[in-house]
Amino acid sequence: MMSIEYWNTDHWQQAGKANINPDQSFEVALPIATPGQYRFRMFGENQVWADFIIPDSAMAQTALVFALDYTQMDGGPARTLGSKANEIYYELISQQRTLTQSDSSTADYTAFNRRCLDIASQYRKTLLGDIALLLYQPQKEDYAKNTVIEKMTANAFVKAHALEKIPFEHEHILYHNAFIKHLNRYFNYFDRDEASGNAYIDGVMARRNGNEAVDGFLFRFLLDKMMDNKNDASLSYLLKWYAPDCADDDPQPSYIQNLLEALKVCAPGNLAPDLNFLNLDGQMVNLGASCAQYKLTFLLFWRSNCSHCKEFEPVLEEIYKKYHPLGVEVYALSSDKTEEGWREHLHRHPTPWINVFIPKDQRGEIGRKFPAPSTPTLIALDRNRRVVTRVLSRGNLEAYLDGELSNGSISPHGLFSISK
Repeated sequence: MMSIEYWNTDHWQQAGKANINPDQSFEVALPIATPGQYRFRMFGENQVWADFIIPDSAMAQTALVFALDYTQMDGGPARTLGSKANEIYYELISQQRTLTQSDSSTADYTAFNRRCLDIASQYRKTLLGDIALLLYQPQKEDYAKNTVIEKMTANAFVKAHALEKIPFEHEHILYHNAFIKHLNRYFNYFDRDEASGNAYIDGVMARRNGNEAVDGFLFRFLLDKMMDNKNDASLSYLLKWYAPDCADDDPQPSYIQNLLEALKVCAPGNLAPDLNFLNLDGQMVNLGASCAQYKLTFLLFWRSNCSHCKEFEPVLEEIYKKYHPLGVEVYALSSDKTEEGWREHLHRHPTPWINVFIPKDQRGEIGRKFPAPSTPTLIALDRNRRVVTRVLSRGNLEAYLDGELSNGSISPHGLFSISK
């Protein structure tokens, strides 16, 4: 007997225990299940999982029997006995995995695409039919005798046609992993400059169709994408042209509303809110006073138990050693669980820059003023406490500084210009 967990939408839930039959099949009853995509794993086995779908409400009320050797669970589909829809789902996902794992130059999607379209037509406007469209991979061969398409480069073709079969109007596609993979794969066909970032945003948002759940999901996805990629110019473009109204009845989750407010407060050129926090010595350190002493100050939001922060710390130390004499400072704000933990960490791993602790009762307010949904986050301020750059890539930090220092962007008064 083993414990089973299942995932639906955004979190894992306990599904109870299952007995393994001699043929390696096992039966699982999911509590309060609804139609959608699911994953299940053995309790505590993060890397051992498989996925399946519950295609309709009737199936959601029955116990599920899986024909699967649990020792071979590798992120692929799970065959569910007694469900034609799941048999087809298993077939499609298995074929897609084979194709995507093969050499992309030799993979032939012709028969697979035909099968996807057949299933989409047969199961029109159902979860299975929509998933078939998600798995469909557009190919030039699908547009026979179209001379315009024949002359397109591979990139141009993908940008024009990669998303056209996806049923954006149906919200039950939102949390299927194939939908997210489509949007991420589409992003990879664009360069990382401002113009390409804007074109990617336009390409995705052009699919909006008035379904509030889908439209809101697309905006949140792009917001996370631009934040993750530290593309401040395209982030500004997204907020200018596609941000939802922040009314009292705004359907966006509260954390998104808070992030939007913080991005507005810290828009490039705006005066960042002033801060006063205690350092290790118990002295109050004022952000504005600190900024006034340096040409550029980086606000660093971090936690001592953040693995990315730990990886970044030695890199930042080398950068600080090189650029601090040139007028660069770091004002690091910790969101550790306890002040004692923060102090203990810094006593073991001292750093040369300013370190302060954010009391828990002030973190909500800080979250509404500074766009730092994850750690580490860097925000650049000039000596007047004005925002220079709202999101910075830690991997390109030195190149960013070299560019600012070498291209004449420092004004005669020693202030960094506001990057547009």
